Amino acid sequence: MSYFFVLFVLFCIMREMTENKSILLIDDDELVREACCELLQISGYTVDSARNGYEALQKLEGAAYDLIVVDINMPQIDGIDFYLRAVRQNANMKNRFLFITGDYYGEQEALNLYLKADRTILKKPFTKEAFLKNVKDVLSKTP
Repeated sequence: MSYFFVLFVLFCIMREMTENKSILLIDDDELVREACCELLQISGYTVDSARNGYEALQKLEGAAYDLIVVDINMPQIDGIDFYLRAVRQNANMKNRFLFITGDYYGEQEALNLYLKADRTILKKPFTKEAFLKNVKDVLSKTP
């Protein structure tokens, strides 16, 4: 079996696993937002992005997403407030969130208080492997 054939088969499997999975990525940091979006697109996901919670809420009105990756620390509408508004808008979104943050101190406790559930927060800076693993983990738990 040739090396290229093996790569082709792996590529096809990866595309099949991510096929039709749409992700909304929300982060006010342009570099983080663009890097994460590019990584997700290269990995075969359909990606939409927003710079802030207001923009993201507008996008939710016209689209459905399999996963929402949201930064916790953002101006105006932070990630927790966005989560609460999004779930009020569509209760099915409750378990489709991956939270990311650059300021971890106290945020896990705050998130647990608001969500009344133990959620994973991915701390920046993170590796591409850790990011993609968390994306796959959340997607695997959603119907």
